[in-house]
Amino acid sequence: MKSQITNAMHREQARIALKDQWGTMAWITFLAVFLQIVINGIVGGFANLPANSSGNNFIAFLLNNFIFFAITYGTYYCALQVLRGHRVKVGMLTSMFQGKFYLPMLIINFIQYLINFVFNLILLLPVLLSYGSVLYFGLMFNTVSVSQLQRELVGDLSFALLILLFALLMLLLSIFISGIFQFAVWTKIDDPELTVTNALKYALFLMKGRFGQYVLLQLSFIGWYIIGGLAFAIGLLWVFPYRDVAIASFYDTAREEKGAPAV
Repeated sequence: MKSQITNAMHREQARIALKDQWGTMAWITFLAVFLQIVINGIVGGFANLPANSSGNNFIAFLLNNFIFFAITYGTYYCALQVLRGHRVKVGMLTSMFQGKFYLPMLIINFIQYLINFVFNLILLLPVLLSYGSVLYFGLMFNTVSVSQLQRELVGDLSFALLILLFALLMLLLSIFISGIFQFAVWTKIDDPELTVTNALKYALFLMKGRFGQYVLLQLSFIGWYIIGGLAFAIGLLWVFPYRDVAIASFYDTAREEKGAPAV
């Protein structure tokens, strides 16, 4: 079912909804990044492990999948509230740590992590077959240094093309997967009585037949990312809320046009 609302309309709806809340959402976005940097710095200082060590990567895994995901989901929650005309407050950033939200959102995040992991394993198989397990698992677990990767790219054109192809495929897959799971988070917020499985099924149902439009909506912000990246990326504090509220509009439209989930 093709949507009657264009991407330009979603962006316009986001600008209207953000009219009196640009500053608040920029501040919430800043706090989301700042909290992650501070927590990462404190834990990293106590652990005092080498940058690309397995121990450091394990700590990053724990932080990302038990704490930071909830902060990110908190920004999704704020974006949805803005779209629906509610005043947002800074405290909403930590909403996903509440008991009724944390466990189901944790499960949603872990499922997304596992799906991304499996897709990475599959897409990087040519690297395993052509360059061996060391580089394969190094790319998988982010233990390959930048200098080592640069040497491989400069010394082998086929490897550089392979990595470029992998990056493009991962971009499309990540857009699709992140969209499904962002919709699942909002579905779980709107319908907390739904199971995680049903929330994911409904999110996939909302995306069905609209993935092309969704990708174009995401890509339409590339220019804003470039502009926002100027002046030490300060502008991104406004670009990210703009994007998230526009995607929330896409979600709400799909929900209205396709109907609420059966409970």
